[in-house]
Amino acid sequence: MQLFFKYSIQRSEFEFMVNRRLIRIKAFQVIFAQSVKEDLNFDFSIKTLDKSILKTQEMFFLLFRLIIDIRDLAEAKIENNKQKHLASASDLNPNTAFLQNKVLQQISENYQFGKAVEQHKLNWNKFEPLVEKLYKELLVHPLFSRYLALETSTYKDDKKMVNVLLEDIIGGSDELLSIIEDMSIFWTEDFELVINTMLKTVRILKEDSPKTLIISELYKNDDDKVFGRDLIKFVIQDRDKHLEIIEKYTKNWEVDRIMQVDIVLMEMALAEILNMNTIPLKVTLDEYIELSKFYSSVKSKTFINGILDKIIEELSLSGMIQKKGRGLIGQYTPNVTNAEQL
Repeated sequence: MQLFFKYSIQRSEFEFMVNRRLIRIKAFQVIFAQSVKEDLNFDFSIKTLDKSILKTQEMFFLLFRLIIDIRDLAEAKIENNKQKHLASASDLNPNTAFLQNKVLQQISENYQFGKAVEQHKLNWNKFEPLVEKLYKELLVHPLFSRYLALETSTYKDDKKMVNVLLEDIIGGSDELLSIIEDMSIFWTEDFELVINTMLKTVRILKEDSPKTLIISELYKNDDDKVFGRDLIKFVIQDRDKHLEIIEKYTKNWEVDRIMQVDIVLMEMALAEILNMNTIPLKVTLDEYIELSKFYSSVKSKTFINGILDKIIEELSLSGMIQKKGRGLIGQYTPNVTNAEQL
């Protein structure tokens, strides 16, 4: 489960926003799935891309609902204990630090959180045993005991407690992961991505900004929306040209014996290299090499790096690659070592 912690979303504002790396990941998943079936369709691909990103956002809210449900369960148990016929002193005077956690209060009272929960009908009603199990795991966590022992918890203390809840209790639950995967096919690989995003969200929360938004639009801006669509469009419409280029530079290999994952990654890289003139070549190369580390074989990183190095070198000399913008002209030097190994 280490894949998507490598692909963290970088944000300077308190928003869950899609960035280029996530778009590349989602586009790869869509293109690869269709290429295996040999049925690349632009309209279907775009709808699937948007739906996949939307579902990732939905899981973001669903897991925040889960930590609020754990808090609510703690409150319900405290109230039940008070009603015992022979209630003890601790039952009648319980420690309510967790219930008063200011970060959890911010999340539960957030307008967009409430709207998303209502709109998507997000709840864990069918999984009460899971909520109970996670709550019990929280009770025995050593940091939870220390948290309750604080005379007065600060906002920083509250954040640390929520981090424990997210990273150790929620993020460490294999049972929860299994349930998440059953809920949506789009969530199979998104669990750690969302947990990581939630941790970042909590980290940049501010006590004096209780109404800060948790989530923004589906795409950060129109440029990102266009990027996702163009990436898929150029992969599909120029596939024959891309495969011809790949075959030329893999003449010591049979294209049909190269891993399909590697071919799709190189097709996507070529779509960016040849059509997206404001994206630096080094960025494109680095992104798809990173993807190869987690989606392909151990040797794929060196293979893809070497092939793309050679392709970029020759296409640059032939004038087929045109980059515009400050710092983009002449900004890439092929990795000769890797290229010569192939």
